[in-house]
Amino acid sequence: MYVNNWALLPKAKIYLVIFYDDTTFMSHLSGKSILLTRGGEQNLKLADLVHEYGATPIFFPCLRREILTENIVQAIDDLLLLDPSQTDILFTSQNGVTSLAETCPNIGRKLNNFRIVAVGKKTAHALVELGCKVSFTPEVESQLGLISKYTEMHLPKHVLFFRAEEGSDELSKALQLQGVYVKMVHAYRTTCETLQPLSSFEALNNKTVDAVLLGSAKTAECYVRRVNNLDIANAPVVIVMSQQVAEAADKLGLTVQVIAKLPNFEAMLASLNAYFASLDALKVH
Repeated sequence: MYVNNWALLPKAKIYLVIFYDDTTFMSHLSGKSILLTRGGEQNLKLADLVHEYGATPIFFPCLRREILTENIVQAIDDLLLLDPSQTDILFTSQNGVTSLAETCPNIGRKLNNFRIVAVGKKTAHALVELGCKVSFTPEVESQLGLISKYTEMHLPKHVLFFRAEEGSDELSKALQLQGVYVKMVHAYRTTCETLQPLSSFEALNNKTVDAVLLGSAKTAECYVRRVNNLDIANAPVVIVMSQQVAEAADKLGLTVQVIAKLPNFEAMLASLNAYFASLDALKVH
C-alpha cells in the first residue's frame, strides 16, 4: 500500500493527514540513519545533503549504469545531418549527459548550434560542464513540466531524446501528437547492483535504518530484490520521488509512507523531515 502525504502511525491503525510547512526549517532527521540507494558518485553528493540535516547516510547502491555506446555514436552521426534550427536535443537526467560525455568527451561545442533542453538543475549543470549551452529548463523538474513548457513555445520538427533504456514515454507521446518526430536515444541501461555492502545489510537486518530513499521504479525493484525480504525492506520509512514510483513500489510489496512534493532528492529529504516532524509533534502531545 502507499499513502500520499499521509503518515501511518506506528502504533495505531489510523492515518494522519500531514500539512507540510516549508516556511521554517528545523531538522527532525538529526541522529537518523538514511539508506541511500543511488549509484557511485551520485550517492556521495546525496550524502552531503543528508549530513546537512544531521543524519547519517548509509550507502546501499542498488543500480549500476551501463553505457550503450553504439546507440550514442549512431545518434550523434544522425544528429549532425539535421537542421539545427529545427532540432532540439533533450536530456532528462544527469545519467544521460554523463553517458554522452564518457562516450564523446569533446562533443559539447558541436551541439551548441542546436537548442539544448535539460530537465533539472543537475542535468543542466552536467551539460554546462560538457561545454554545452542549455537553452532552457522547465520550472517543474519532470517530463510533465517539460510538456507544459513546450506548449508555451515554438515546437521543433525533430527531437533527439537521450534517456535510459527504460523510462516514461509521456513526453515522447505528447510531442508526437503535436507532429514532432522524436528519436529515442537509449544512452544507457540500469541494472541491479551485485556488490554486497555487508555493513549496510547488517544495519537493515538489525532494523536500525530509519528511512530509505527510492528515486525510481527501477531502484525500488532492485532494492526489493537485493534485500530479498519484504519485512526487512519495509522496516525503514519508505520515501519515493513521485506517485509513479509509489505505484511501482506498491506492486513490489513496499509500504510507502511519504511521496516527495517535487521529483528531486532535495524535496525527498524535505518531505521526510516533515514526516518525522509530524511524529515528533505527536510525541509532545
